[in-house]
Amino acid sequence: MTMQLQQEITADIHHVLQIDSIQIQPEDNLIEHGLHSLAIMQLVDHFEKKYNTALSYADFAMSPTVHDWQSLIQENTKSVDAVQSEQPKQNSILPAWLDTLPTQTVALSDMQYAYWAGRETEGVSAHLYMEFEGTDLNLEQLQCAFEQLIQRHPMLSASIRDGQQIIQSVDHQEIQIEDLTQLDSTAIEEHLKAKRKRLSHQQLDIAKGQVLDVQLTLLPEHRHILHIDSDMSAIDPQSFLVVVEDLSALYQGEERADLNLDGIGYFNYLAQRRHDVNLQEKIQQDQQWWQSQLDAIAPAPLLPVIAEGLRQDPHQFERLIHIFNADERARLQSLAQTQGVSVGSLCLSLFAQTIANWASQPEFRLNLPAFIREPYGQNIEHVVGDFTQISLLSLKLNPAETLLETTKRIEHDVNQIHEHYRYGGIHVLRDLSKHRQQLEISPIVFTSALDEGEIFSEQLQRTLGQPVWCISQGPKVDLDVQIAYFNQGLAVNWDIRSHAFKPNVIQGMFDHYIQSIQHVLTVGSSVLTQSLNALSQQLAPHNQQPKQVKVQLPAPLFAKFPQTNANTPYRVVNGLDTDCPAWVLGRLVLSFDHSNAHTTDPSNQSEWIETGIQAYSDDQGRLHLFEQSHQLILKNGQCIEVKNIEDQIAQLSFIKQVKVYTHQDQSKTTIVAVLNLHQKQSSADLLKAYAEVLPAYLIPDHNYVVDEIQSFTATLSSEQLNGLLTKYEPLEQSDASQLEETTVLEKVVTLMMAKIIGIPQSQANSHLDFFDEGGDSLLATHLVAALNQYFQNADISVVDIFTQRNAKNIAALLEQKLPDTAQRIAEVFMQVIEGK
Repeated sequence: MTMQLQQEITADIHHVLQIDSIQIQPEDNLIEHGLHSLAIMQLVDHFEKKYNTALSYADFAMSPTVHDWQSLIQENTKSVDAVQSEQPKQNSILPAWLDTLPTQTVALSDMQYAYWAGRETEGVSAHLYMEFEGTDLNLEQLQCAFEQLIQRHPMLSASIRDGQQIIQSVDHQEIQIEDLTQLDSTAIEEHLKAKRKRLSHQQLDIAKGQVLDVQLTLLPEHRHILHIDSDMSAIDPQSFLVVVEDLSALYQGEERADLNLDGIGYFNYLAQRRHDVNLQEKIQQDQQWWQSQLDAIAPAPLLPVIAEGLRQDPHQFERLIHIFNADERARLQSLAQTQGVSVGSLCLSLFAQTIANWASQPEFRLNLPAFIREPYGQNIEHVVGDFTQISLLSLKLNPAETLLETTKRIEHDVNQIHEHYRYGGIHVLRDLSKHRQQLEISPIVFTSALDEGEIFSEQLQRTLGQPVWCISQGPKVDLDVQIAYFNQGLAVNWDIRSHAFKPNVIQGMFDHYIQSIQHVLTVGSSVLTQSLNALSQQLAPHNQQPKQVKVQLPAPLFAKFPQTNANTPYRVVNGLDTDCPAWVLGRLVLSFDHSNAHTTDPSNQSEWIETGIQAYSDDQGRLHLFEQSHQLILKNGQCIEVKNIEDQIAQLSFIKQVKVYTHQDQSKTTIVAVLNLHQKQSSADLLKAYAEVLPAYLIPDHNYVVDEIQSFTATLSSEQLNGLLTKYEPLEQSDASQLEETTVLEKVVTLMMAKIIGIPQSQANSHLDFFDEGGDSLLATHLVAALNQYFQNADISVVDIFTQRNAKNIAALLEQKLPDTAQRIAEVFMQVIEGK
């Protein structure tokens, strides 16, 4: 049996890793053969189904050999019969699908996992909240319909925790009812406003099976507000429409055969998807296609954002909405049809142009979600779950290209990436991060629901009420744009992370986008033959253009251009060669043909001279110049001024003066701090202080303490910086002799990290950053599982891994949580490992 099991495991590994030509020995480290976290997930899911037993990702990740895996499967298989015999039978009054539910947890889909991990680490849940305003709702009838809805759809009772999901029970759920009928209009308005804000930002308790929250507010004159909040890790936006339409139908007492979902649950769908041989082959083909595209994938848009970790309230979201009426929708549809493009493609192209006007470069990527259901059953369209697939669309706008040419090219590119949807954008971003050796995100989302037709039926609106509020949010998303057909019109909705952008930027972008659609409607088909540059000039957001003020141009500029004076006209232009709105980083150009800036023609490029200096104007017209590249940091898709880091460090009481520089070495950006201190600090104390004022990715990599900081000018060339810093010893080296030796506990955590990431133990040390060395959110859960398995009651979380990052910090946290036992457990662990 042992030999046969080993052969079966080896064959499955060959299939998943596609390494048929390689001979795998039972004791081989599978990581050396290309084993990675997603392959572990796929294999463990397969083994669970094949051998009818519950298995742990962490166990397999910690012991990556065929021999160990065979032992794990055998040990778990022995007890499965006893476990199953102890399971109580389900109450017969519950829905039939509950009788067939797995007694063990089920792995999350890729997108579900991304939502869950983002919630754990960022504190923002992926949820969709809506309000429906109507009249004459029967409370008893609504409660009855709600109970039937819960029984009809298993995922409305899903519990999601520790990267897994399970449906343990269907508890009786009641709609929360709040009666405001006795309040006056002012009190009602204030109460509803506060309630909207609270529910728009709430986090449902998904670990306890709360993925749907329905509340009802009763108002005078038989009016009501129906509040519905759903967590997208269990109910994607398309499934949300299924839920509210079903609630409406059940309220009306409809009995439709296609609502009977017994035996066609979401868990079944995931299992079929995992074991669909044809689909798995197509996933591998799509993976190969995306791997070939990595070099061509555009960066995230370089918009005027506030760096993550420096935002005032990173969890606050707001929305902007505009609804084009039925006549405008009809004209837009007619225009698009005449030109042979879709309305969605035209709206996407105009949105891309808006982004390009506020981006420093015309080349960028957008995140395009789609909700794709594999055809596993005739009622699959009525199943509730998460079917989200995201694709990365790379765009490079050409100012000489016409709007129609751009739209057709973008439509072609969208169709191409959708052909390869099976290898999802979550995987592509992970591959891209490893390829470029930096964290890659895609924070700008464009969702078209136009293929859904009218997004809400007339019956739903007559029953539950008119939709009056809708907002969504999600981790790592700064702007989520949705377009949908609504009551014969076209709704454009923007969900925004409020404090992610510089002042007035989002309102300016939104106004520009709406204005561009209105411009197309007003001008008609002739606008499609205009170049993007000409269209940008016509749509120039004049109220966003900062007024020029007299500025002191830098001395090198006077040396290079002697004719420069205080009245020399200047512009800051973007990649489309149009004027940058306020806060947008662009190229500084000068004109010497005229003495008055207002008489200089911006469209005549020959009049303007490139200075080679980057700049932006703030909303007061003040010009900010960047003569040297190391005054700006490009990290995580963000452009950060070193001055912002200096300001944060200067808040520390022991800092007298500080200068921050960056050094670019191939693809890696190193941050260097030059410090003048009031009192001496060790490197450990300094890093601890940095963590209080800076996010981890902006903490300086090297620190130099000097007696006089005045000799370090505001701008240095890379050569000057390198030459100057060779005279000083980094703080982390100067006190290295005082550092404590690595403890046994640190060695154990380092060992676990190295094994899970897949790096040789000889290259690992307690200071290595888990995520810089290839760790991701999935591997973080494996590390959490391993730590909690051996250090019981420590209750280490994924958030701890993201905040502590290296083995030294994690070991310190373990010792803090288990002061009496952590070191002793580590000593026993090392004795076992070393065979003592």
